[in-house]
Amino acid sequence: MSEQLSMSLKSQDNSAGRLRLAFMGMRGLPADLPKAGGGERETEAKTTRLASRGHQVTVYCRWHYNRLPATPYQGIHLISLPSIPNKNLDTVSHTLLATLHAWLKNTADILSYHGMGNGLFVPLAKLLGKKTVVYMDGIDWVRPKWGRLARIALKIAAGVSLRWADAVYVDNRVSQDQFNELFHKSPAVITLAADLWEDPGSDRLANFGLSPGDYILFVGLLKPDKGVHILIEAYEKLKTQLPLVIVGDSPDRGDYVHKLKSTPDTRVKFLGYVYGHDARQLFSNCQIYVQPSLMEGNSPALMSAMACGRCVVVSDIEQNLETLGGAGRSFQSENAESLRLVLEDLIANPKQAEKLGVEAQNRIREVYNWDKVVTDLEKLYYCLTRDS
Repeated sequence: MSEQLSMSLKSQDNSAGRLRLAFMGMRGLPADLPKAGGGERETEAKTTRLASRGHQVTVYCRWHYNRLPATPYQGIHLISLPSIPNKNLDTVSHTLLATLHAWLKNTADILSYHGMGNGLFVPLAKLLGKKTVVYMDGIDWVRPKWGRLARIALKIAAGVSLRWADAVYVDNRVSQDQFNELFHKSPAVITLAADLWEDPGSDRLANFGLSPGDYILFVGLLKPDKGVHILIEAYEKLKTQLPLVIVGDSPDRGDYVHKLKSTPDTRVKFLGYVYGHDARQLFSNCQIYVQPSLMEGNSPALMSAMACGRCVVVSDIEQNLETLGGAGRSFQSENAESLRLVLEDLIANPKQAEKLGVEAQNRIREVYNWDKVVTDLEKLYYCLTRDS
């Protein structure tokens, strides 16, 4: 299935016709509400562009994220449904309802599932006569947040997706190779991307007690697989006046977040969730952006920092290195001392950091373009309608 699909994506011209698509598995839209993460931001980037090309796009939201959505939103039809709001059942309970709703109300011909675990619903969707696409950003069961039963379920979901879905895609070639090695089936690769913003200025930084170019930044959900504990451990031993700014939180705000915020280092600033123009200013004005993740796909936050021409430092997991393409610095994953040494060197050599920032922005401009990504998605969806 996937090898033929990859060949079709390279050769096919887009067919005429309006696609009817439903996206489910993420929390919902808009992507600037509390609890939003990279999944919501990349879904908004894809779906708004698909809608602007004339396609009928539906996105399913969770009650606890957006109970009464204003719809249409930028041309997208938003539907809010309940879920069982705990770590293990929130996503799957909502996706089950969304799948049944898409069938009962016939909101779409193609159901696009975000996340590996949602692949469990592919057989049901197929039974209900819907085409299915599953997007997975990596080997999800290795994330520290999952218990034993959840890991087993995720492995089963990955196998189900690769066997039964009409299409499966990942956002990086490292993950493609890993799935091929584990399941002997190779998903397609459609990367994420980033917008090249106009200079957003810096007038709102004072609200956070910050000055342009004088802070180190991390943006993301505060979960163990993001490696923020490694960043804080490294920073606590770093001799600098630059504050460490951590943007983001965790929906469950458990022991991990409490431990992070218990750092005695007063230079560490936790800003919580920040969106919109304020977030753009934080990205655009940091001196260094750090991505210390233990596991990652194409990270929207990392690519946003690169798009702003910031010097980026990443853990040396293969997915981060693929995104970076040499346009930045890396450190040994899970090694706080390795990260401290890299940060120390960049702070002492600001011209090197500035040069790396220019290279990072050029890489986004040349490789990670949203218009190309959405064109690839269109081709994938058209392949499925042609086979109907």
